Amino acid sequence: MSVPEGRGQFFCQFCGTPVTVPARSAGDRAGPKRGVAIPEKLQVQELGGELRISWRWFSPVVLFLIPFCLAWNAFLVGWYTLALGGLSEMGGFAIIMILFPIAHVAVGIGLIYVCLVLLLNHTTVRVAQGEMSIRHGPIPAPGNRRIAADDVEQLYVRHERETRSKGGESHVYPLLARLRSGKEIKLLPRNSEVEVARAVEQLVETHLRIEDAPVAGEHRD
Repeated sequence: MSVPEGRGQFFCQFCGTPVTVPARSAGDRAGPKRGVAIPEKLQVQELGGELRISWRWFSPVVLFLIPFCLAWNAFLVGWYTLALGGLSEMGGFAIIMILFPIAHVAVGIGLIYVCLVLLLNHTTVRVAQGEMSIRHGPIPAPGNRRIAADDVEQLYVRHERETRSKGGESHVYPLLARLRSGKEIKLLPRNSEVEVARAVEQLVETHLRIEDAPVAGEHRD
């Protein structure tokens, strides 16, 4: 007795009893996920019951960003040197010169921060003593996490599409943990490299002996 393609209900050809076949979700239809190669940038250590995965944030983009950052902030230093030096002589106009580039100062500080984290920061994923932790540093950055390892039911990389303001579409791949309570926690951000996110998922699930299962919306290619 076979199920006709594209039908949710059929009748047994011998007794005429109606049989309903539940529709399968996209996750159920997904085939087995291929193993992924560990990127060279990842440093993996597994000693006893501890797993440690770390990688640097360095990107060649920072080599082009540093000169721009220096030029931007050098201009601001010169501007404020002139404004503060002439405060007594220019009076109200000097105050306008001080207040006018406030937004540019914020951009300059942001550029310094981005350059520093790309040069110095690294991420460490650690599974030990019944706990999984994610730490970014040494420059403070959002996204630090600590969760009980026994609470983790499944890890998966979600495929998300973003529409750009000028048209076109971009793809992002955050790494999430689905807990036994049904809650989902983002472990790695949306701008994560998909190869890194997939490798971390595979390494942590293997270490915790979590059987990989398909999840709707998961990136499995």
